Amino acid sequence: MAILQQGSLGVFTGKIGTLVISKWKSKYVGRGAPGKSSKEATVLQLTQQAKFKIAGSFMRMFRSEVNFSFQKPPKNMTAMNYAMWYNLHHAIDGSYPDFTLNYSNIKLSKPADYSTEIDNGFNVAVFVEGKKIKITWEEDELIDNDGTKPTDRAYCFIYHPEKNISTAAPLCPQRSESGLTVNLPVFFAGEVQVWLFFVSDDLKFVSETEHLGKFTISL
Repeated sequence: MAILQQGSLGVFTGKIGTLVISKWKSKYVGRGAPGKSSKEATVLQLTQQAKFKIAGSFMRMFRSEVNFSFQKPPKNMTAMNYAMWYNLHHAIDGSYPDFTLNYSNIKLSKPADYSTEIDNGFNVAVFVEGKKIKITWEEDELIDNDGTKPTDRAYCFIYHPEKNISTAAPLCPQRSESGLTVNLPVFFAGEVQVWLFFVSDDLKFVSETEHLGKFTISL
């Protein structure tokens, strides 16, 4: 390790060739960059890498919603990291190297606790006609028993596993509208997975995610 003196160009940090410059105890030091490990990764390391790749590829598609739908992440965790952690541990099946997503266990929303949890739709039904998906639900009969309100917004996500692409209901209708319709583009033809959850207008209350199932989209 070498201690660097400030010169006419000032002090900077970063990497120059094989030299890494960083700040350590109020001084700037230079170290040689670590060489590439010659050790082969263990099965445990490969397993974690494979799971992380699957979960990351999937969850990145829902980043903007997860920022408010996954409530109260643990300390030193972002909402996205919390969502990744949860689905990494609960929604991946199989053994290395043959891992698959368990769609029924996937969570795209998670209330902080019972005090911020609202209802999902009651008697949710899905109807598919060609490349159109229609989802209907009924309102909460005991509307005053928790934070559930007619103004809650429905978030619906449709995922095409073969192509690893997703889309969402464009307008997030209110609970009181009792349904939504999504007209899918032609490249969504094939099998898709569908999820639904509700969020209050002020984003303070969320429902658990409901996996509505697998459906076939045709042209």
